[in-house]
Amino acid sequence: MLIITVLLLDSLLGDPQGSLHPVALFGKLATYLEKIFRAISGDGFSSGMCCALVAIAIFTVLPVIVVLLALQVDSLLGLGAAAVCIYVTIALRSLNDHAKAVEDALHDGNLDQARQKVGMIVSRDTEKLDNDGVIRSCIESVGENVIDGITAAIFYAAVGWCFGGLAGAAGAACFYRAVNILDAMFGYRNEKYRRFGTFAARLDDVLNFIPARLTLVAIFPAALFAGLRAVSAVKYAWLGHRKHPSPNSGWGMAAFAGALGVKLGGPTLYKDGVKNYEEWGIEVEKLAPLHICRARMLAYGTTLFFSAFSCAVFVLLRRIIAL
Repeated sequence: MLIITVLLLDSLLGDPQGSLHPVALFGKLATYLEKIFRAISGDGFSSGMCCALVAIAIFTVLPVIVVLLALQVDSLLGLGAAAVCIYVTIALRSLNDHAKAVEDALHDGNLDQARQKVGMIVSRDTEKLDNDGVIRSCIESVGENVIDGITAAIFYAAVGWCFGGLAGAAGAACFYRAVNILDAMFGYRNEKYRRFGTFAARLDDVLNFIPARLTLVAIFPAALFAGLRAVSAVKYAWLGHRKHPSPNSGWGMAAFAGALGVKLGGPTLYKDGVKNYEEWGIEVEKLAPLHICRARMLAYGTTLFFSAFSCAVFVLLRRIIAL
């Protein structure tokens, strides 16, 4: 019931915009804490670790308190509070809307607009991307963010619910999202964050390790039901996930490449230069805007199957624990 409510909220409301969004507020908090810890203890690993731990603790404890207080009033109010807390940690509709905007711009023949739209969901340099480059970037972002922005948060919400009820679900989902945001803010391999951001980046890798691999279990039936290449999704995820420097991102991108029958990866231009990634998948079809549409549908199907699997497994686990 909790995850269903969360997905309904996301489907109906999308990702709220504005400076008062909890994620935006957390970003401001992290930036403020970064300045404090750098001033007090420098730019090293221990300073970054302490900064991250304080920020994560705040973003984790507050939703737990809110849900516990709501439960004191009414159980349905507690359910609603937990659902809202988890809802702000996932971004299925937001990911779909951004990808569709790229797809629509390409259908209209507006490559410049497509570059600008895809630039909102990728960190690479999009100014010189050709048509294929825009499509590849968009699909790769969908494949990666299915894990980072959706299934991992659902996984930790389910883990939290299993061991701590509604308050545990809210706290665990927000704990994961806090780490994920800090990785996006601090996880750069440049001079400024090479040491300060190491703790947040490695913690994000650890937290995504299990969800990234479990997501493949959901991609297979989602691809099957969508009429895509389900076996190829598993095959190329297994063969290709190590070709990405991230221990987790390659699972989603390689699986999507296999399911769609396209090639992803290859040389990628960033602001600081070109990174020569290996290629994932097999070129059964030439890249086209239609593949973005299929990637969006695959993301929805993966989310639904992953949610069903997570609920079934953790309901069973909770009953076993209660024996």
